[in-house]
Amino acid sequence: MYIIIVGAGNVGYGLALELYGNTDYEVLLVERQRQRALLLREELGELVVEGDGTEVTFLERIGARRADLVIAVTGDDAHNLVACQVARHYFGIGRTIARVNNPRNERLFQLLGIEATVSAAAAVLAQIEVDLPEQALIPLVKLRASGLEVVDLHVQEEAAAAGVALRDLELPERTTISLVISGEGANVPDGDTVLRPGDEIIAIIDQQAEPQMRALVSAPLPPGAEPREPAP
Repeated sequence: MYIIIVGAGNVGYGLALELYGNTDYEVLLVERQRQRALLLREELGELVVEGDGTEVTFLERIGARRADLVIAVTGDDAHNLVACQVARHYFGIGRTIARVNNPRNERLFQLLGIEATVSAAAAVLAQIEVDLPEQALIPLVKLRASGLEVVDLHVQEEAAAAGVALRDLELPERTTISLVISGEGANVPDGDTVLRPGDEIIAIIDQQAEPQMRALVSAPLPPGAEPREPAP
């Protein structure tokens, strides 16, 4: 697999080193700042090349037509977006991944067809949510092409799902419960698996089904309390 990484900052540099250690990958790290490229080339040799990952002529020269994946991880969202757009629409590269530095831009990337984005802010927020036991549903990975996502659910005390077998739950369409983690360990469930308070569930659900799944595993609200809308 031929992988082009656009941006040789700390993220791109670290990613290139990790991928380069796998013999199944041919990796090329692209850096447009001359001094940075020269510095890294002294360390990494031909793994690094100086150039602009948004320019068609340059990408043609480094063999973008045979690339399997382009990863754009510069500190500039516009640069990452254009690099992925050129890779997809000019060179027909099937997979692109873009770093999103400003979370407000993530929706724009999705609308323009960049199916995989990585946001440092979202990653930190997800880790904070994992560490908060009151969180009933934590999104893990969005599978944008299918409209599905992988979520981490926590069954709370007195939740509708607590004490109920999976076969008796009214689950949304396109829901797959992949794993149930309890005090006894992790198990692949079947219809007879009974959920208990404190159980953790890894599931694949429709992205629109988040509110319904959250309601199933959440503790009932106190009388008079208004449900809090989850952050977008």
